[in-house]
Amino acid sequence: MMDGNVNTASMGEMNDQAGLEALVADLGSGNVIDAELLEGCSVEAHELDEMGPEEAAQVAAHCFATLFGHTVESAQCSEADADAGRWAGTLDGFGFVISRDDLGDLVLDFSGPAS
Repeated sequence: MMDGNVNTASMGEMNDQAGLEALVADLGSGNVIDAELLEGCSVEAHELDEMGPEEAAQVAAHCFATLFGHTVESAQCSEADADAGRWAGTLDGFGFVISRDDLGDLVLDFSGPAS
């Protein structure tokens, strides 16, 4: 006899994923990385301009967890160019790009998982 909780857990996970995707779609772009957003992050604000790929992934994962309440299990930065002010990668399948805007602020944009 099958345990009915198996299907419930799967549906809950699917609903959680759909909810997370909706949050990212609604609130995932234009997030300025400031001291408040970085609070509790292992990378400090004065280190942002010189981030390598590991630090960029840590910053993106921390901000993702802060903004969306989702603990990131897999964070990878595939592009890191401190001189150009651009870092990009993935967090649990969601894309992220950190870039410098016209005012000199670092802005974090998230995108939904590739389908």
